[in-house]
Amino acid sequence: MKIITVTLNPCTDVDYRLSSPFRAGELNRVPSPRVSVCGKGINVSRALLGLGRDSVAMGIFGSDGAEESLRAEGLDVVAVNCRGNLRRNTSIIDSNGAQTQINEPGIYVSEEKLREFIGLYKSELNCQGGCVVVLSGSIPPGVPADIYRKLCTIARNAGAYVILDCDGNALKEGMESIPDLIKPNREEFEEINGKPLSGSGSELRENAAGEALRFHLTNHSSVLLTLGEDGSVYAGPEGCFLCEARKADIKTFKGAGDSFLASFILHHVVEDKDCEMSLILASVESARYLSADVR
Repeated sequence: MKIITVTLNPCTDVDYRLSSPFRAGELNRVPSPRVSVCGKGINVSRALLGLGRDSVAMGIFGSDGAEESLRAEGLDVVAVNCRGNLRRNTSIIDSNGAQTQINEPGIYVSEEKLREFIGLYKSELNCQGGCVVVLSGSIPPGVPADIYRKLCTIARNAGAYVILDCDGNALKEGMESIPDLIKPNREEFEEINGKPLSGSGSELRENAAGEALRFHLTNHSSVLLTLGEDGSVYAGPEGCFLCEARKADIKTFKGAGDSFLASFILHHVVEDKDCEMSLILASVESARYLSADVR
């Protein structure tokens, strides 16, 4: 089964790790940053590669050749290139574990470049043996807010299993095409569901499971809901499943949800393992990512 990840708005991550607390409004001396090309779909492809599974990482990149670094990692990249450099997402992680992020908006994408991307996307969907499509992340300037609805419709018409992992209006628009699975975190689910989740630990998981199941029955998309240190929940046609979070010595926060999703895709969607086991394996993989800071 072919796996395609789509990252419309990739970035260059610039991560600074401080040996002291961050002091706002003051001079903070930092070591050399860790720099990598990222984005939610790219992170999923990278995590899949770490699990021994190839995928096609599709994205709209700049003219700085950043996608070549992904190919050097062993990723199969299908790229459309626009003028300009990739946006930068800068993170400062201090000695207390507090993380400060500064994210730029992204490269402007013209109608012509978007049409080029959609043409390549349709070509990649024309494959034998089934296809899983992961649509994820923010939308760059110039791209209409309903792009995920369009890409989801194209993929579903091609017979693909479609996963949507975004937030805000992009998620609401994309839901109109009824993706097979959405993967929100707590805040994203609360926004699209229209009500807050209460409690923590097992109480939160049980509350989240009930809301996720009601959401699935109403909207027909399965829900893979991550709750940070409180675990995760899946609700879909197979039923409702809850999983505790695995303990981790946290070294990074970014990308843990993408690693979780990659593992769940591999074990449940591709290998057809049951939901409970797939949640457990995804939780283990996410904890490994958090502890190892692998990117």
